[in-house]
Amino acid sequence: MTRRTATLVAGMLAIAVIASGCSVLGTLGATEKVSCYVGGNSPFAKSYLDGPEMTPDEFRATPQGAALEAFFVGGYGEVEAGPYADLDGFSMVSDSYVLGYRDGIPIMDYILDGTDIEAWGGCNPTLVYGDRVAGRWYPVQPVDPDSTTLPIRVEGGACVEPNGTNVTTQIVSVDVTETAETVEIVVWTREKRFTLMCAGIGIELDATAELDAPINGRTLIDAGRIPPVPVAETR
Repeated sequence: MTRRTATLVAGMLAIAVIASGCSVLGTLGATEKVSCYVGGNSPFAKSYLDGPEMTPDEFRATPQGAALEAFFVGGYGEVEAGPYADLDGFSMVSDSYVLGYRDGIPIMDYILDGTDIEAWGGCNPTLVYGDRVAGRWYPVQPVDPDSTTLPIRVEGGACVEPNGTNVTTQIVSVDVTETAETVEIVVWTREKRFTLMCAGIGIELDATAELDAPINGRTLIDAGRIPPVPVAETR
């Protein structure tokens, strides 16, 4: 198995290959975590992916569980109670943040303020590393199976301002881990923070994954998703 990291040092397309062996991210002093969202909000420890801490009955005995039960069963959230009713376990990441599981995998998350339910939604676990988030990517078609250079497009965001569009997603690095059967890629991104409101839009950013050997029939995998996802999608 070989591993390398390509770091973008001067804009999105200036790429310098760092020697393989281990990811440069391991030297930065941050801890790899997980978020339910591509934007990296409310990151939590990867240990919460091991399964729920509580059964539904145990969770309902907590103040947070009682609040969710009252909201989704006979309360204002009853019209959207389907996913909640299907959960078979819960973990309390904090007093205000709860993960809901089905078949041992977190599929929902809930944000509370005391007994008030502030927000909830589906959970699609994504790797987070400090201020970096694993961005979703897909290969540019057609893919050349004999090339060691793989052009990819990465999902990002931009802010529409009076003077033009300001790209808010920076591609920090492209990590590649290769085996005889797979090419696993994590694209690490960083989001710019803005204090003013603006119209946000989705965009696609160009990047390149440098391989040690041609793809040659190996499966491309987005290793920033949990669990990792085979990628064949194009746009």
